[in-house]
Amino acid sequence: MPRIIGPGISGVVTASRDVLKAGMRRVSASASSNSLSTNIEWPSPSFADSIDPKNSVPDEDLKRIARAMGCAVEDLTAYPNLHNPSQHSKQYITAKGLTIPAYRRTPFMDWRVKMPPATLKSRKSKLAYRHPIGLDQAFKEALGVIEGDRQQKYDKVLKMQDRIDTILQHYNVSRIDQIPDQKARGEAYLASIDIEKLRITAEINNPEVIHQFNSGNSDMKFPVYRHLARQKWEQDDRLLLMDRLESMKVIPDTLATFYPHVDLKIRFPGTTSHWIDPGRIMSTGVTAQAPEFSIQIFEDKPKLYTIVILDPDTPDLENDSYKHTLHYILADVKITGNEPLVDKSLARELVPYLPPHPEKNSGFHRYVVWVFEQPGGERLAVQQRKGKGQIDIDSLLERDGFDIRLFRSAHGLKAVGAHFWRNGYDSKTDGVREKFGLGPGNVYTHKRFQHYEDYRG
Repeated sequence: MPRIIGPGISGVVTASRDVLKAGMRRVSASASSNSLSTNIEWPSPSFADSIDPKNSVPDEDLKRIARAMGCAVEDLTAYPNLHNPSQHSKQYITAKGLTIPAYRRTPFMDWRVKMPPATLKSRKSKLAYRHPIGLDQAFKEALGVIEGDRQQKYDKVLKMQDRIDTILQHYNVSRIDQIPDQKARGEAYLASIDIEKLRITAEINNPEVIHQFNSGNSDMKFPVYRHLARQKWEQDDRLLLMDRLESMKVIPDTLATFYPHVDLKIRFPGTTSHWIDPGRIMSTGVTAQAPEFSIQIFEDKPKLYTIVILDPDTPDLENDSYKHTLHYILADVKITGNEPLVDKSLARELVPYLPPHPEKNSGFHRYVVWVFEQPGGERLAVQQRKGKGQIDIDSLLERDGFDIRLFRSAHGLKAVGAHFWRNGYDSKTDGVREKFGLGPGNVYTHKRFQHYEDYRG
């Protein structure tokens, strides 16, 4: 197959194609458990090796590659290369020899060690397996095709990025949304969307990228990992979330239906180390402490969020209905793609956490967590509402009868994530009430009619 070289990033990104032609080097891996040793073929130095700081690579080439991939220069050395297995995979082979579970193997392992395919179940069929003739050559040629396609896409990225930079320099602005001309702003915005798509498709067929993602080693700085994470979330967790929110009437009892944009997870410190599923019934002793939050975003720009927890199932005896009780508000939560865990010390606690304390015979209460995106990435502050005048922020933060719809509209917030759990009265509830000074709760009973006059009123 002829060598495919693009004019933009020649010599570095396509260097791995020449590396394959240079030959293979053999590495002996010895197993620590059964002293089994075998010769495993590894490729020659790859793209990740060529940009090592010890090697002499022009800074301009490194900057151009980083610009094409949408990352910093220092992130290039950690990026999984097309022809070089991850260091994690190499160490795992060295430690375990050939006793690698089928689900932990990468395509590179099967190619070098010549293991039977994972689809073969019986030991007899595995022993009878023979490595197909020409598979090594076909695999290397396939990698060459992927590399050529990758090169062409990165060349297009650089051309489109140059066009955006030209428009920004012409209007002397730093961001696309600051471009005054509507037509030029639309052109630059569409180009930025195409750049993101090209960066994803350039790496989506990289076997090592898929292996790193499945192993939980994703780096959200790169668009391909953000794309894979969002795709997995939309196919699994988001479907479960929306099913629970609608089937248990969280929507529309609190807010109208919405389209989730972030993956919100919660857990409670000290007692549960895993993230809980939406709608799970928890003990009041477990939920006595404020939960920990994980907000996974699928964008490269950090944003500010507000977290609200409320109980829509508080009995309202005067109106023979239910009302909302505010339990927690955490504002100015800064989240990046690589750091989804919420650091409460860096945020602003508007309303302290009030632990759930359902009253006896009041049924299960839903404790709903809403995540709102703050407008413009600015700190949360009360804004002027059209036709309504200024709103007193103290009235918005009252726990009893909290109006989440008014709170959202007054601050111009956008709902992007949701979660909830359930609590009922249990053996720990009275202890929680006493510890936090909440006083004795009510005990609800059904009214029983003793005489016929009671029915007549």
